[in-house]
Amino acid sequence: MSYLFGIIDFSGTKIMEDELNKLDLAVKGADFVSHMELSEKYAIGYSHNPGRIPNCAIYKHKHLVLLADLRIYNTDLLKTYFEFGNQCEAFAKAFLKWGVQCPKYINGDFAVVVIDLQTNEAHLIRDHIGARPLVYYQKDGRLIFSSHEYGIAKMGLFRPKLSEDKLLRRLFRFKSKYSQTAFEHILKHTPGHVLTFTQSGILDSVFWKPEKIATNYRISFEEAASQLRQLIIRATVARIETGKTGVHVSGGLDSTGIACILADCIADRNRLIGYSWTPEELNDAGDDQNEKEFIDNFSTDKGVKVRYLTVSSSEFIKDMVDPEFEIMQIECPTMRMAGEDQVTTLFSGWGGDEFLSLSLRGVFNHFFFNLKFRWLYKFVRKYGIRSTIYFAKNEVLPLFVPFGLLPTYRPTDWIILKLLKTSFILKHWKLIFFHHNEHVFGYGSRKKLIIKQLKLYHLPARMDSWAYHSEKFGFEYKYPLLDKDVLEYWFSLPVNFTFEKLITRGLYREIMRGILPEPIRTREDKSETLRVKYLVQNMTNGKEYLEKLFEAIPDQDHLPFFKTKAYRKLFESSFPKKRRKKWFFMERLYIYIRNVELAKKYIGK
Repeated sequence: MSYLFGIIDFSGTKIMEDELNKLDLAVKGADFVSHMELSEKYAIGYSHNPGRIPNCAIYKHKHLVLLADLRIYNTDLLKTYFEFGNQCEAFAKAFLKWGVQCPKYINGDFAVVVIDLQTNEAHLIRDHIGARPLVYYQKDGRLIFSSHEYGIAKMGLFRPKLSEDKLLRRLFRFKSKYSQTAFEHILKHTPGHVLTFTQSGILDSVFWKPEKIATNYRISFEEAASQLRQLIIRATVARIETGKTGVHVSGGLDSTGIACILADCIADRNRLIGYSWTPEELNDAGDDQNEKEFIDNFSTDKGVKVRYLTVSSSEFIKDMVDPEFEIMQIECPTMRMAGEDQVTTLFSGWGGDEFLSLSLRGVFNHFFFNLKFRWLYKFVRKYGIRSTIYFAKNEVLPLFVPFGLLPTYRPTDWIILKLLKTSFILKHWKLIFFHHNEHVFGYGSRKKLIIKQLKLYHLPARMDSWAYHSEKFGFEYKYPLLDKDVLEYWFSLPVNFTFEKLITRGLYREIMRGILPEPIRTREDKSETLRVKYLVQNMTNGKEYLEKLFEAIPDQDHLPFFKTKAYRKLFESSFPKKRRKKWFFMERLYIYIRNVELAKKYIGK
């Protein structure tokens, strides 16, 4: 990807060249190459790692001006509608033909800004799933946009402020609003939507509605698996670029399946490198599943080198408190390794758990509320009474207990209130005491569960962070299991295909027949207990390091609503003994330190 940025004015105020230069400097990474254009109504540009050919461009067609971070994977289909010489021209002609609904016809990864000089409108467009990031700030007839919120916060054209709502939700582990960044009024553009900005206001148009896709009841399970196999292979191959290619290899079904397709398509094995989150040193593995056995099986079978996770506790904690790295910091070592190896793309099986390789999560709920007694009986027979009670407790019972009084996954730790000043608690009392996490399973339909998970936007939340950081290392992430054609075909299948014969991930196992080595394809389930144990261990081992960071914060830099003395007292006298409790406690500390660093770096005093 590249970092795109720009300013559009609807009020008639002239945009100064100095403003664009400030935005450019705030957005781009060190030594990045920039391309900019300034006119009376707009000032736009993009910057990219000098070691990488940019996938971004400024393009003009008739009365349209496009700033596009764009890859299109169905150009053959678009050529049946109109001729074009490049992908930007294809997008421009699609917009002229279909307007804001044009992304319905485009399968790709993109963040595009379309400026219509004829109507004096600006359209911000993201792909269906959010593979390319886009954020914006709008006030007094002026629109500022960028690939990441940190550039807008740092540019100096207005004084940013930390989002207290976002911080509170992180501290209490409440559901976060995807659109809200770490800064107030700087918002993320929601995937699958088009935002149209005019002098009179903002119009939000939704173009991707998977819940509206009709179900094909005539297709067989075998036909569906065969067709999906071809679509996934096509989606993976379409994303291969020249140069070295990296791929996540976990030993599980999703990422290893993509890795196998790549290995079968890339003849020169020196071009393909696997990266694993599994620790290189498996100390104190206990009874946990040894993922290295499956990873080594793939490596030997396909002749692909795999690099394992190597990171010390201190390095891990440094990554945890990186103020810009918001999601999944365990990926930091992988990014560094990929940068050292000079890969151009890094493939991930991210998204498989939510769709194609969906486990049996939510199946009991589906059977219960749809009165499928025969299937309930089969479920009990296959998994036993104990497992059935577990699924009933988590998927059904909370729906009968009002106001979220039955915590399903993680109870609220009210000890956090001791660390916040009374005035701050009173200011946010509604969020703190009346917050309700909607039960994700709902009443009955497994397909509704899948749509709900999609609308949580945890997929693009991670992809946003990864995209921002990977560009600094000179590579780009690819997510073939989230390809638009793949997902739309999957959504058209009968819901019972997702629990065929009550085999967890049964459809994906059938899809991967002949692709994955059999020991991996037929393993009972993906185990992440070892990786989680490794994370918890590194977090708790970093207690002393985090405490030093906290003590080193000058009094004037502490957030004004936080009781530092109360935290020190709690830290010294009540530090929990259980490992998982320690992890939760340490996680709250790193969230606080991270926000202190954000305030120092982007807001100042």
